[in-house]
Amino acid sequence: MPGESPSPTQQLHLAITSYWRTQVIGTVARLGIADLLEEGARDSDSLATQLGVHPDALFRLMRAGLATGIFVAFAERTFALTPMGEGLCSNVPGSLRELAIIQASPSHWLPWGRLPEAIRTGKSPIEAALGSDIWAHFAKNPDEAEHFARSMGDWSEMVASQVARHVDFSPFARVADIGGSHGDLLAQVLRAHPSCRGILFELPQVAESAKPVLESRGIASRVDVVTGNFFEPGIPAAEAYLLKHILHDWEDDACSTLLRRLHEAAPSSSRLFVVEMVIPDNRTPDIIHLMDLNMLVVANGRERTYNEFQALLSATGWKVQRLIPTQSGTSILDVVKA
Repeated sequence: MPGESPSPTQQLHLAITSYWRTQVIGTVARLGIADLLEEGARDSDSLATQLGVHPDALFRLMRAGLATGIFVAFAERTFALTPMGEGLCSNVPGSLRELAIIQASPSHWLPWGRLPEAIRTGKSPIEAALGSDIWAHFAKNPDEAEHFARSMGDWSEMVASQVARHVDFSPFARVADIGGSHGDLLAQVLRAHPSCRGILFELPQVAESAKPVLESRGIASRVDVVTGNFFEPGIPAAEAYLLKHILHDWEDDACSTLLRRLHEAAPSSSRLFVVEMVIPDNRTPDIIHLMDLNMLVVANGRERTYNEFQALLSATGWKVQRLIPTQSGTSILDVVKA
C-alpha cells in the first residue's frame, strides 16, 4: 500500500541491487546530464541528440534515475533534477559528480566484484582485477586518474574548511601537504593564513596537473611544488605537515615507512596534522565500516581506531597531542615529534 514502510524483504532487495544504482548515477555523472538540467526540465530525446547517445537507451537510463532519487518526471520523457540530483552538477559546492564517476569506474568497480577473494585472503584483489595495483592502473589510465584526483579534491573541499577553522597555522612559515593531490586542502589553509607559504609534495604526474589548479586559485606564487615519493628520502622540511586521507591507503608496514621518512625530514619543533576518519567502535553501525572494507578491496589499506593511530604514530617517533573531531566526519590528529 502507498505510504507503507518497505518490508524487511523489500529492504533487503534494495540493498542487494544497490550496485545497479551506483552504475546509473555514475553513468549520469559521466555523461554530464545534471549540468544540462541545471536550467530546468528537458526531454530525453533532445538530450540524446545533444549528447550523441541512443535516444531510447537514454530515456531508460533517466527513467531508472527516478528510482535512485536523482530525477523527477515533469511530463512523458521529460525530466528535471531533484535536490539530491543537483549534487551531480559539476559547479556546485560539495559536488559529488567526480566521486560518482570514479566509484562506477574499473579501478573501484572491478575489485569490489572480487570481495569474496579479499575476505578469504585478507589481501586486496585489485591486481587480479586490474592487472596491477591502483596507482599503476591510474598511470596507464590518465582519464580515470584525473577523475580520481578531482574526486579527492572535492572531498578535500568538504573537509578543508574544517581543518582551516580548527587549526591555527599562522605560527608556521611553511605548511607541507604530503600527497596533497591538486592542493585543494593546502589552498584553503593558505587563504585562511596569508602569512604562510605552502609546499605541495606529490608524484610527478599528479604534481604537473596540480599546477593549473594552484594558478586558478591564485596561490601558485605561494606554493613550491616538489615531486617525489613519500616512501623514499626527499620529503622537504617544513614547520607543519598535512597528511589527509593518506594513511588509510596503506597497511601498517607501509604507513610506518612513510611516517619514519616524515620524521627524518621534519625539524624537531614541527607539527604533523593527520586528517582521517576514525572508527568510533566496532558495534555501532557507521559508514566508516564500509569505507574500511573499501580500503581493503581497492588499496590493501584500512581505516583505524584512535588507539590504532596512537600505536602507529608512537612506534615511528610521533606523539598524539589531541584528537579534533570535525563536522565533515573526519578527525584531525594533532601530532608532535616525541
